[in-house]
Amino acid sequence: MNIFSRIRILALLNLLFLMFYSSGNAQINTEKYRKYYNDENGFLFNAITTFSIKAGNTEYTAIKGTGRVDHNGGKMDFFLVGNFEYKNTSENKIENQGFLHLRGILDIKKRTAWEFFAQRQYDEFIDLNSRNLAGTAIKYRVVEFRSLKDSTITLDINISTGLMYETEEYQPDQTKIENFLWRSTNFISVDWLIKQKLNLTGVMYYQPSFANFSDFRIAADAGFEFAIAKSLFFIFNLTYRYNNIPVTDVKPFDISIHNGIRIEIN
Repeated sequence: MNIFSRIRILALLNLLFLMFYSSGNAQINTEKYRKYYNDENGFLFNAITTFSIKAGNTEYTAIKGTGRVDHNGGKMDFFLVGNFEYKNTSENKIENQGFLHLRGILDIKKRTAWEFFAQRQYDEFIDLNSRNLAGTAIKYRVVEFRSLKDSTITLDINISTGLMYETEEYQPDQTKIENFLWRSTNFISVDWLIKQKLNLTGVMYYQPSFANFSDFRIAADAGFEFAIAKSLFFIFNLTYRYNNIPVTDVKPFDISIHNGIRIEIN
């Protein structure tokens, strides 16, 4: 077995680990929203939406949408991504959350990039009125393999470390709870393009507070997508969150599974 095959197997094992053992509330894995193997300069737009409805003995309506805009430059790239999820029954809302994230990426060296980001988020069902954050990080590409046919990146493993300042406002009842603190933000990500029409991804974050290292959050996402048509993709995503010290009286973890369609226009 050559070194390339061994590294691919190691990457797959890492991905499976992320899928089946990954663990914060009110935390977003933005690494999964990066470019979909398109390195051309200019703008790129993506939209994903899923809609569910059920009637009869059980009734509910659910909608989820994600939209993003990339601008790829020579040395610096930007992307803006927004997401919302809403679900209700005939009597109650059972999910209402969303976020907006802006990120800039400046290439410093061949494998190293400086990033800066800002984000706003809400989640009604963990009593989160708003979470605002801004920060910066250094990202390093540990492994990169390209296709011999067209130089497309087929295996991409990255690590990142940085810091961010966040403000949170919770309202479990009539009383507001506000937090202001600095956190370290770190992740490892795996992106494996097995074939031109099949892509596996996994990413894990670790974000401890500088003031109290026992106040940490871990988040992981894993999934795959494959092409149905030229610009139409089926997607599957597994998300798991763990917050070691929840702010309000909620469970410390959340898990969700989604599937749907991605449309690419460029």
